[in-house]
Amino acid sequence: MIVSIVQTLVNQLNVNGITFDFGLGANYWANLVEDEFDFAAGKGLVYLDQPITTDYQLTAGGFIGEFYPITLFFMLKSELDWLPMEHEINCIEPANLAVRQFISICQDRNDLIDEVSDASALEFINLLDVNVSGKSLQIKLKPRNYPGVCTPPIPPVIP
Repeated sequence: MIVSIVQTLVNQLNVNGITFDFGLGANYWANLVEDEFDFAAGKGLVYLDQPITTDYQLTAGGFIGEFYPITLFFMLKSELDWLPMEHEINCIEPANLAVRQFISICQDRNDLIDEVSDASALEFINLLDVNVSGKSLQIKLKPRNYPGVCTPPIPPVIP
């Protein structure tokens, strides 16, 4: 469920004409994905790191909520010989704007997300063998729970 929600949110990103495709998998698989991804001008990639964990919220009333602490890599093509300022201008700043836009979209999409919390990011330069730079975002999302996906409580066993 959270994968399709994140993909829907990523598909809405547009930072000054830069759009982002979506990928997912364990971070050690990322090189394989990046090798196949076309980092054309005006294109970036948001990569959802797996495995995805779930934090369950248990209430006295029997409701079980789900929180997903996820890590997303917002990356754009960089060059090995760039100076730090070139990474900043061409990749890190656009990735930062994409992170901020992603958080805003999460906050605005009440049809998909109930709660957004614990957001923090880390810059990276020349990650992976294809040389990408940008930001990784750690964020906790609580998707909207619809009655159709709620599980009724198990009735008590009466001896």
